[in-house]
Amino acid sequence: MFDTAHDYLANLVVLSPKLARKRFRQHIFESWGWKCAYCDCDLNENTATIDHIRPRHKGGKSTKANMAAACVKCNFQKASRPVFDYYNETHPHYSEQRASKIKMWIEQQPAQLHLTSLSTEHAVPYLDHDSYLCWTAS
Repeated sequence: MFDTAHDYLANLVVLSPKLARKRFRQHIFESWGWKCAYCDCDLNENTATIDHIRPRHKGGKSTKANMAAACVKCNFQKASRPVFDYYNETHPHYSEQRASKIKMWIEQQPAQLHLTSLSTEHAVPYLDHDSYLCWTAS
């Protein structure tokens, strides 16, 4: 549903900025199964944080592929380190399965976002791969 930074912006068309941001974050947590990407602990609304896999001050963007669900402890400990400098064989909760998931997550390609809630009688808006708001006849 939210694959690029522009997906968040597209939702501003139909949602308030606060609600669009909340839904974007919710989608990240749901995509990680409400589990910390690094230690696999269960998360909830009060304990879940978003980790920028590549920190923003090092050029990381707030896109789905750069955002992982993390517990407060792991997010704090990782800080601004590159992800695999933090999450490697020396990490107390390291697993090859989670490391693979993180790698796949980083490499994911954006998909189309269909904004059917904006549809009119004969047109459906969507956001294409190049992040243009487009319309198609339905």
